[in-house]
Amino acid sequence: MKRFLALVAGALSISFSSIALADKPVTIRFSNFAGPTSFLTKGIFEPLIQDIQKDSDGTLKIQMFSGGTLVKPEDAFDAVRRGVVDMAWSLTGYNPGRFIAAGVTEFPLQAQNVREGSEGVWALYEAGLADGFDGVYVFGLSSSAVALLHSGKKASSLDDFKGERVRAAGPLASASIEALGLTPIGLPASQVAENLSKRVLAGSVNDWVALRTWQIADFVNYHIDVPLGAATAYVIINQKKYNSLPEKAKAALQQHGGKAFVARWSTALEAENQRVKAEVLEDKKHVVVTPSQEDLERYSNTVQAVVQEWIKNTDKGQEIWDTYTGAIEKTRAE
Repeated sequence: MKRFLALVAGALSISFSSIALADKPVTIRFSNFAGPTSFLTKGIFEPLIQDIQKDSDGTLKIQMFSGGTLVKPEDAFDAVRRGVVDMAWSLTGYNPGRFIAAGVTEFPLQAQNVREGSEGVWALYEAGLADGFDGVYVFGLSSSAVALLHSGKKASSLDDFKGERVRAAGPLASASIEALGLTPIGLPASQVAENLSKRVLAGSVNDWVALRTWQIADFVNYHIDVPLGAATAYVIINQKKYNSLPEKAKAALQQHGGKAFVARWSTALEAENQRVKAEVLEDKKHVVVTPSQEDLERYSNTVQAVVQEWIKNTDKGQEIWDTYTGAIEKTRAE
């Protein structure tokens, strides 16, 4: 009898332990290279994580590590794929040559805002054209805010920068800038302000948010309003980790990923981009230079030579271009 009671007690203990374990949320470690007080952290990722956790019905906890404390942005993809971290976000431009299709966002005079670029790059993923993402669960792809040329030099158009050294990021952006007659210089955003102050650079291609984030606004007061491309951002999860999650956790990630993430990211980031723009322009020393339609068409025709060369030398290049630009046109018409 005592032996029977001991067996029953043991079985109950195992049963209760299993219930306790089942009730404990699975923890995902998320690497965020943006600073802990940055807009991306406070305005996008923290609210996103809260919503996912809430809709997972207690099955998932996402622990965010900000400021690149887990992995550097250029190492994010491999760190997730290998399971060093469970989840991360980064920019495809940190790994040149790896994400060919995603680089299409760098081309100037296409996307005019975050939503257009993000819908374009997500359309590439849905069409199976976004190469380089094998081995991970893609939570979302999106575009940065669209960049323009900022300078401390008095100017009335892009033509005033012929031969001048300007900061540009990414091979397609640089090739396009060069085709327009400027001299592209590859520099991290963190080094732009110093090089502008020393007049090593005549200008820099950045979005408005970057002007405040990296103190670039202190050294520029002319802003040439030509859409000079963007970067592609990704959010990914280790595939094995994702596969092992409870169904409610997977459902919450699916609910807030994909098109939902495109909408969240686009709305929040564009609003912040416009807020910073308005804040900068409160100082009357800042001048926005609006090109004529004739100039815009001329710039676009010039860049098309670079686009056509890229299409010719890229596997499925025409399909990638048509899918990306088609999504932009559809979004613009909505």
